Amino acid sequence: MKKRYLFLSIAILIMGGFMIFSYLQPPIIEGQSSNWKIKYEPRKGDEADSEKFPWTGTIKWKKIGDVKLIKIEQIVGGETYPLFDGDMLKKGEGNFDGKTLTDSETYYNPPQKTELKQSTYYKIMWEKDGKKISEKIKLQWKKRLFVKPLF
Repeated sequence: MKKRYLFLSIAILIMGGFMIFSYLQPPIIEGQSSNWKIKYEPRKGDEADSEKFPWTGTIKWKKIGDVKLIKIEQIVGGETYPLFDGDMLKKGEGNFDGKTLTDSETYYNPPQKTELKQSTYYKIMWEKDGKKISEKIKLQWKKRLFVKPLF
C-alpha cells in the first residue's frame, strides 16, 4: 500500500514540475477563425540559423481540400504590410503545399510582448470554388501547458 502512495506522490510531483516548467516557457502567438489557424512558436535552431531558438509559423487551412491563396497581409495599428503574394503562394513553389504555409521570417526573432499590439491582424485572401474570399484574424499571445522542451 505504501508503494502505491509513493508511486502516486512521485507521479504527481513530476507532473506538477512539468506543468510549472511549461508555464514558465515563452508564450506563443496564435490566432484562428473558422477557416484558418495561425501559430508562431520557437523551434530548435540549427547551424544555418543565427538564433539559438528562432521562431517559425504556420498558417493552416482548416477545411477539406486545397485552397488557392492570393495574398496575406499583416495589419498593425491600422497600417498594412504585405507578407506573401504572387509566386510565393503558388502551390508547390515556395512554402505553400495547398493546405499549410510555413513562415520562418515574420517573427524569426522572438517578438517583445509590446510588439504584438492589441490591433495586430493577418488578412488572408484566397480563392475557393471560383469565389474570392477575405478574412481578418487577430493574433494574440497564448500561454501553454505541457510544452515539449527545446534542448
